[in-house]
Amino acid sequence: MSTSWSEIPTDLLYSLLSKVSIPDLFRSAAVCSHWSAVVDKLRRSPGDQRPQIPWLVPEGQFLIDGDCNSQNNYNFFSLSEGRVYDIPSPATRLLKTVVGSSHGWLITVRKVSVQLLNPITQVHINLPSTPTVGGRHLEAVKAVLSSDPSGGGDYSVVLEFYSCSMRKKFLFFVNAGDEKWTMISGGGYHDDIVFHKGKLYAVTRCELHAEVMVAAYDLITMDSTPTWTPVVALSDFVWGFKVVSYFLSTSSDDLLLTRIMMNEPENYINKLEVWKVDTEKCVVNTMNNLGEYSLFLSAASSLCIDTSSLPDLKSNSIYISIDLYDIGISDNLIYSMEDESFTSLSLPPLSSPRRLRRSASSSTKLQRPVLVWFAPSIGLHADPM
Repeated sequence: MSTSWSEIPTDLLYSLLSKVSIPDLFRSAAVCSHWSAVVDKLRRSPGDQRPQIPWLVPEGQFLIDGDCNSQNNYNFFSLSEGRVYDIPSPATRLLKTVVGSSHGWLITVRKVSVQLLNPITQVHINLPSTPTVGGRHLEAVKAVLSSDPSGGGDYSVVLEFYSCSMRKKFLFFVNAGDEKWTMISGGGYHDDIVFHKGKLYAVTRCELHAEVMVAAYDLITMDSTPTWTPVVALSDFVWGFKVVSYFLSTSSDDLLLTRIMMNEPENYINKLEVWKVDTEKCVVNTMNNLGEYSLFLSAASSLCIDTSSLPDLKSNSIYISIDLYDIGISDNLIYSMEDESFTSLSLPPLSSPRRLRRSASSSTKLQRPVLVWFAPSIGLHADPM
C-alpha cells in the first residue's frame, strides 16, 4: 500500500524538517499544505532547528564576485550549496552597509540610519540615528546584537564608531525601545566585541605596554554610563611574528579568544592561537582542540558553530575571511586545529575587472569585497514590524 508524502505524521515530519537547511525548508513548504503548516510551526520555534551553516555576505554594495551591486538585493554565498543567493532588501532605497551579524540578523548602516534586518524573513527594525561626538559625525565600524529580537524580549545593540577627525574609536549601545545611543566609557582600540552571558566583552590592545586586554561591560545592571572592568591581560608580543588581529567568539558556555599572526617579513597568515577565557577566575587557558565546534571569523562578525549535526562543515577548524587592506592581507582560509594546516576556502571566482585596490606593497590588484559571516534564521518575529 502506497503512502502519500502529505500523509507523513506531523511529529515525524517536524523532526525531519528540523534537520534541513533553510533553503530546503522553504522548498519543503511548497510540497503541500500539510508540509507548509509544519514548516510554519517550526519557524515559530526556531530553537528546535539544527544550527545553520554560515553564509557570506559582502559588507558594502558589491557582489560576492567583486562586481558593483546595481540591484537592491543582498548577495549571499551558501557554503553548503556552493551557490549565490540574491535576496531583495525590504527597503526601496539603496542597500545599507553591513557592519555586523548576530542571531540571524544583519546590523546595517547608511549615512545616519541604523537598522536590524533579518533578510530571510524580511523583518526590519529601525534603530536611533547614529550619534555624534562634539558635533562630529562618526563612521560605524562593527556592531553586535545581544539576543534574537524575534522572541519579542529585550535586546541590546552595541556599535563601534570611528571619528576620522579625532582618529579615535567609540563604543555606543542602545536597548530595545531606546530613542538614542548611550556612550560606553573606558577601553581604547577594540579589535573585537561580543556578547556573552548577558555582558559585553571587548578585546583591546595597548601598544604602550605591548599587551592585550579582555574587558567586560555590564549594560543591564548599571544605571549610569557603563564603564569597563578588566578581566584578563596577556602579552601582545610574539617573537618572530606580527599580530594581525584578535577575535572574540562565544559558544553556549565558553568565551573564546583567537589571535591571528603572520610570520615577518612574509605577508600572509600562518599562525593561530585560541584561548578559553575564564571570566570568573580571570585567566585564559590554551585550547588545542575545539572538539565538534568550528569558528567563523571576519572583521564584522565572529561565530562559533556546533558542527555535530553539520557533516558538510569541518569540525575543530577555523574558517577565516579577513581583509586588512592597510597591511595588504586578504585571505579566505580554513585552519585545521588538528594538524595546524591551512587550506583555501572555495569561493566563486572573481570576474569583475572594475574593483581594484592598492595593497601595502603598492601593487594594484583585483580584490574580493570585504565579507561578513552570517548564520541565517527563519524565526518569525513576535511583533512583525
